[in-house]
Amino acid sequence: MGEVHAALIQTLRTLLGVACESSLATNSLKFRFDCTQSDKGRAYIWIDPPWRLTLAGHLVTGSADWPVWDGVQDREVNQPLWEAWCALFEPLNRTTLVNVAVGSPLPDLCLDFETGHRIETFGNSGDGYWWYFRDRTSGEVFEAGDSGIDREAAEPADAEPGAAPDGGGM
Repeated sequence: MGEVHAALIQTLRTLLGVACESSLATNSLKFRFDCTQSDKGRAYIWIDPPWRLTLAGHLVTGSADWPVWDGVQDREVNQPLWEAWCALFEPLNRTTLVNVAVGSPLPDLCLDFETGHRIETFGNSGDGYWWYFRDRTSGEVFEAGDSGIDREAAEPADAEPGAAPDGGGM
């Protein structure tokens, strides 16, 4: 295990037992942690497809299951499909992270929640990053993809008086 991989695991373990909230952006997932001081949370994990959500070892849904909105002509047909898909994530709206793992050599992510749900990412050959972590307080960022894990230091989200609450990021 490399130094950056070990640092990422250590950083992600600071989130164990911390309250989190989930949100969806089409078929990407976002988990915000420790929202006591800010609605945007102290840290977050953004996950792009592909990923899957399981409960007790059974598939609940995956990134490919989202109801596509591009080109939808009849909103009344697609809206109930979207709402039903979003409802699958409601147990993750107020829960805590109980375990985290990052694969090697491919940095696939596994998040286990107190509800019994698990999110698993699995790499693809696509360009760019599959998922990333950002600590809004320290500015620390880890980005994971087929080239491995990159680590960088960004500005903390609220470093400047009057700065945008999200520091210009997600």
